[in-house]
Amino acid sequence: MRQFSSKSFLWLFLGLQVLSGCENWVNPQYKSKTTGALTRQNNGLRNQEQVNTFLNFYVPTDTFPLKISTKIGEWEGPESVNFKWRGTAMPTSFWPIFNSLVPYNQLTEEPPFFATKRFWVNNSTLALLTRVPGEYWSSQVYLFLFDTKAYKITKGLRVAEAWGDAGDSFYLESTIEKENNNRYRIVLNQGECHPVDENYEQLACTDSLKTYLLQNQNFRLTSAIKVKE
Repeated sequence: MRQFSSKSFLWLFLGLQVLSGCENWVNPQYKSKTTGALTRQNNGLRNQEQVNTFLNFYVPTDTFPLKISTKIGEWEGPESVNFKWRGTAMPTSFWPIFNSLVPYNQLTEEPPFFATKRFWVNNSTLALLTRVPGEYWSSQVYLFLFDTKAYKITKGLRVAEAWGDAGDSFYLESTIEKENNNRYRIVLNQGECHPVDENYEQLACTDSLKTYLLQNQNFRLTSAIKVKE
């Protein structure tokens, strides 16, 4: 019987961990027609100093409407100077905050989470626009609600995504408008195409619009229509 050294077992163990981690890289919402809000338990921060450090990665904004898209990042690459939602890479110490909301490969050396903009929803809730892992790169943007009293993210809504693969394509773009009484209207514009022939010459496409109302710590779906099929 062949004898294996302790070093061989170590490499085997690491290889299995990498393969297992890759399964967690794909966001559950990727290639999904669902754009519903997420509500899951996640790892919070421990004190106000950590909260301040975490939030300082996001750029404050009070300029509306906000138009959010990752199409330029898909077409030109995430490092393109034209990509407005490139954001700032989060240090590894903050990655676990997003883990239960957006699964990721915990062994990756490339930053999967990027802080972009933030704005106040009410006196104790911040909206954090964060670029997170998609299928091939961090191509999605989520609007996370951060409870400044509980030091944690409470909910999230996907507001942007873009990908293309072997004739299939998907995009999700959004516009966030500020209304009276600290209410925000979020309009999601989604399109999806699939080839219907072997030569990829004919495509079947579906476009749709969804509108959410954000107030306090709640996303409420107010309309959903199919624009074209």
